[in-house]
Amino acid sequence: MYLSSEIKNIKGVGPARAKLLNRLGIKTIEDVLFFFPRDYLDLTPLKFSQGSEEKIGVFPCIVKDSAVEKRAKSQIRITLVPVFDGKNNGHAVFFNQPYISRSFRRGDRLLLIGKVRRNYGEYEIISPEWQKFDKNNPIVIDKISPIYPLTKGLSQKVLRQVVKNALIEISEIREILPGDIIKRFNLISRKEALNNIHFPESFKMLERARTRLIFEELLLFQLAMAIIRREFIGDKRINTYVNFDIKPFLSTLPFTLTSGQERVIGDIISDLKSEHNMNRLVQGDVGSGKTVVAGIALYLAVKNGLQGAFMAPTEILAEQHFRTLKKFLSYHGIKVDILKGGIPRAERDRILEDLKKGSTDVIVGTHAIIQQDVEFYKLGMVITDEQHRFGVKQRQELIKKGHHPDILVMSATPIPRTLAMVLYSDLDISIIDTVPPGRQKVDTYVAGNDMRKRVYDFMAQEVEKGHQVFVVCPAVEENDLNVSNVEDLGAQLKKEYPALKIGVLHGKMKSDDKDRILKEFLSRKVQVLVATTVVEVGVDVPCATLIIVENAERFGMAQLHQLRGRVGRSQLKSYCILLSDSKDENARARLKYLMKSHDGFEISQMDLEMRGPGEFLGVRQHGFFEFKLANLVRDVKMLESIKQLASEITEKGYLLLPEYKDLAEELNEKIKIL
Repeated sequence: MYLSSEIKNIKGVGPARAKLLNRLGIKTIEDVLFFFPRDYLDLTPLKFSQGSEEKIGVFPCIVKDSAVEKRAKSQIRITLVPVFDGKNNGHAVFFNQPYISRSFRRGDRLLLIGKVRRNYGEYEIISPEWQKFDKNNPIVIDKISPIYPLTKGLSQKVLRQVVKNALIEISEIREILPGDIIKRFNLISRKEALNNIHFPESFKMLERARTRLIFEELLLFQLAMAIIRREFIGDKRINTYVNFDIKPFLSTLPFTLTSGQERVIGDIISDLKSEHNMNRLVQGDVGSGKTVVAGIALYLAVKNGLQGAFMAPTEILAEQHFRTLKKFLSYHGIKVDILKGGIPRAERDRILEDLKKGSTDVIVGTHAIIQQDVEFYKLGMVITDEQHRFGVKQRQELIKKGHHPDILVMSATPIPRTLAMVLYSDLDISIIDTVPPGRQKVDTYVAGNDMRKRVYDFMAQEVEKGHQVFVVCPAVEENDLNVSNVEDLGAQLKKEYPALKIGVLHGKMKSDDKDRILKEFLSRKVQVLVATTVVEVGVDVPCATLIIVENAERFGMAQLHQLRGRVGRSQLKSYCILLSDSKDENARARLKYLMKSHDGFEISQMDLEMRGPGEFLGVRQHGFFEFKLANLVRDVKMLESIKQLASEITEKGYLLLPEYKDLAEELNEKIKIL
């Protein structure tokens, strides 16, 4: 049996069980072996008095008497099995399993696995797993037992046996790390690691297994990023830049650049002068002025005989960037077009023809610009906005259309250095750490539902001043989570404040309806926009002075900071009110932190530490494979040494050596999913 074999080849897995395993994403033997436990159970034998309601324990005992059946008021059938642990009396308690009483006889020796509670002075082991054992034939039990994520119809006992059988029956677990790396970093073998991650010999061996598998995950990822980086950069620069004069561009701006913007533009010019292609991420906090930096990069590309492409994650943002870039560039004779869904066929054909001929200098758009029929005359500068919404694949598609293009990635989501090292290890990183003068700090408050009327009356007062308001909800429609939703709140506010022009916006609306509502908000026909987080990034409404976030505890700090960035985009005094009645101390601490901090990088670091990388990133990234064991906060030291190792392996060409053959093959498989 091999890693690629189907799970039906494992002893004890028939069609019905295979279907249940499929629900957990388990289809092959490899999937079984890399379906890691979420926790472990210490099976050191305990007395009933050592048990608790919080933690599962293992209790050897003897059945004292016949089982007794009772019925609760709710008609639940309860079976009580009297047991004795050599010191204390107790009961094993089973619910709605009347047949189970026939399984036990007086004098049976049992191992009960479960939680213990005290009930009128008696110990009760609630719904335990159980095993019989004989005095002359003692039971062999793992000292540490894995606890797996489950699906309905599949028990821990069954899943443990499936994993155990897979480990026994697998013909070979290929070692993918060369011997020199295993020795240098004092790692155990892959086979030993997989055996001990599922059924540890000891807690020390469990830790060594985790270390080995985390090392493997991080090394494969860093190698993949290094290879992709090399692919993007290319060996030598093909597009030669000779004109670096940006004074004509700067002279037409109605403002002067900040020191942060000037420094990043310096980084870009250095890249364009170097012998390798640019591959740079520009990070900037909310409102730090990234679009003008993009405008300068596009200006330089066109002035050096190349075309530029700017790809945004949504049509709303694409239109906004199109308007801004057109304003910056058209003054200099640079033709800017926008390509998006829903434009008339004749207009689309005209744009495609102009791009192909080279008469359009800069194209702005969404994923529409990576479609097959889009061809460029000489695409030399690719800019993507909000990188984490695209991922590597989409970036590659756009680059394939280019003439060895330089790449600039813009992100308004400040990402802590530790996380940026992993997610963007294929990019050089620049940070705009200054904000244009005149930008106001947004006063932030946390309020409970008892303040709701005052908060929404304040909303009405802001509208009376000629200002606009965002109201953000975590859900689109009525739900079981008992959280505010856009549709109900929108209807309620229209009823309570009939004089206000209130619009509703969410991701489930048709594209035309979304565009219409947003345009009405931008043109001030709509005064209050009740929306989901579709407004999180980039939407620029200078007259918006208030954002109210419902059920604020359901959002991460970095996301709330992004939402707060929708207001305070002019010299008008602005406010952010976070509504929450959460009693969770961690959630309250996060919201209070936002009241005092306005630094996006500080906030995202705190968010990462408090919620962990999985929740910080939200849904699984497009183009990044998921870490099963690695934790980017906890494993930062290992991450730094692995990044150096990955650079050494790629720069010295070790992947071509025979002893690195298995690592190279595994890496090729990983790169396929990036």
